[in-house]
Amino acid sequence: MRITVRVAAVQAEPSWLRLSDGVEQVVELIRAAATQGARLIAFPEAFLPGYPWWRWIDTNQWNVEYSTRCRENSMTRDGVEMRAITGAAAAHGIHVVLGFGERRDRRIYMSQAVIDDSGELLSVRRKAGLNSVERKIFASGTPNLPAVHHTPIGKYAALSGQENQRPLLTRALRADEEQIHVAAWPGSPYADAAGPDSSITVSRMYALEVGAFVLAPTAVVGEPAFDGMGGAPRIGGPTGRARIYAADGREVVTPLEDGAEGILYADLDLDAGSGDTRQRDSVPAARDRKDRDPVPVRRGSRRVASGWQSGPDRWALPVSLGTYPGGIAAC
Repeated sequence: MRITVRVAAVQAEPSWLRLSDGVEQVVELIRAAATQGARLIAFPEAFLPGYPWWRWIDTNQWNVEYSTRCRENSMTRDGVEMRAITGAAAAHGIHVVLGFGERRDRRIYMSQAVIDDSGELLSVRRKAGLNSVERKIFASGTPNLPAVHHTPIGKYAALSGQENQRPLLTRALRADEEQIHVAAWPGSPYADAAGPDSSITVSRMYALEVGAFVLAPTAVVGEPAFDGMGGAPRIGGPTGRARIYAADGREVVTPLEDGAEGILYADLDLDAGSGDTRQRDSVPAARDRKDRDPVPVRRGSRRVASGWQSGPDRWALPVSLGTYPGGIAAC
């Protein structure tokens, strides 16, 4: 039986350093994606409370203040904020991959939560390989292998930022025949801090290497990011560059304009991306959305990849509407 799954990749500006507002924003985006028939929605890296791009401006005195606010507005994995988000996933029958700052004691981690369509928190994985700037704010997580979650909508997994180009992690996901991958990226007024178009290039190469569909959500950094920043310079450059790729590296949806806010939608034919070679030369993965009902909700058993690691932290697992000729919508 052929399986077609509608997925959603977020390109939106976070509610910078305002956790309660950010949770409301996440819940609303979950509702909006589910209304369009999406079965999986992917959020950017550290979307709650927003990726701390200001740490790249080391000469500003307000760095310490806003880094403190970042910690204060991070959330716990079992607090009321997470329960609101898992409740939204259950209420709308949609899987959620969310990047957030996880607070534990006096430390915060760059974490990524995977929530299924019944509201079950399948995993929370803490990013281990931090860059030199991220280490000024976040603690490093346990370097366990990520997990591929086997669900009724397919086998999917997620990584954050430059993790998406680390062979040890990508090979582990390919070994478990990952079908859908979330490559979550932060927003930065410098565009891609690692280099020109680095997030786009890495996401596409991941699709080619692993033979999986890739959702690459990315945050927008606009004027609200600079409000209250004590005179931080307005730095230009394109931000917000979400993409969705087929297993052969093709873009299956026309992206939103750089800096525009919205959600990318695509209907993925998982059979077109399955098998040892993922059939990269098969028929296009984008299917016409007009003549088909949304994929029915189906509950079922789940299992986690054999690379799952137990231990003291068992969760540390490895708005405008437009259309595209292939039938995909960008909203």
